[in-house]
Amino acid sequence: MLPLLALAVWTSVAPAAASPAAAGPAPERWAAAPPAVPPAAAPGTRAAEAEPPAGEPGRVVEEVVAVVRPPGGEARVITLTKVAEAGRIALVSRGGLEAADRPLDGAALHASLEWYIDQILLHDEAARLEVFEVGRADALAALARFRDVFPRPEDYRAFLVALEIEEEELLSMLRRMLRVRRYLESRLGRVRVTDADVEAWHRRHAAEMRGRPLAEVKDLVRSRIVDERVDAETRAILADLRSRSDIRVLAGTLPEAR
Repeated sequence: MLPLLALAVWTSVAPAAASPAAAGPAPERWAAAPPAVPPAAAPGTRAAEAEPPAGEPGRVVEEVVAVVRPPGGEARVITLTKVAEAGRIALVSRGGLEAADRPLDGAALHASLEWYIDQILLHDEAARLEVFEVGRADALAALARFRDVFPRPEDYRAFLVALEIEEEELLSMLRRMLRVRRYLESRLGRVRVTDADVEAWHRRHAAEMRGRPLAEVKDLVRSRIVDERVDAETRAILADLRSRSDIRVLAGTLPEAR
């Protein structure tokens, strides 16, 4: 399995939600029932139940794990099925083919939920600003790249069947992910790293570099500095969005992360 939030934003940006402290205020959690949710999710507080025949108990059709209201937006209900689906698509899009059919453990599901919440907030912000809309041609190119991760066409089709989604639904999600990626890249801009930055980082991390001379690891050090700065800036962007959003996660709906 890829590192959990190599899930990130389908780019080289590091995960913004891996650390609750860095991601801004912790989402509000509750033990009994979530706040009012949109009518579409109203058949139950924790889950929608199928209408049973007379005399038969209801059965859980879908379980609500979170409700997210972006700044100035409408509340979005996130279900357990959507969390697993989003996590698998994000991992496979980064080359993690083993995520296509392997069970996702509690840690992976928690990471998927945080990643999906960030995607909602970032996409809504881009839509609010009316920037970086993705044309169908670019979305189809993203779909082709996703499809190419699978060794055989039948493996790709089996993936869609397992998730119980149509290709158009996958296309829509990849399109949103691409818009988020472009929006983030525009916010982050180009990270400038000077030779002095490289030398200072190398001195501070001499033990980690195991005594290797700067000339030998200069490109590696420069790359690490860029990653660290991008990570910090991404976390700051998400912390701001989360602080202005209403994020409520239903306690106990996901397996415990171990």
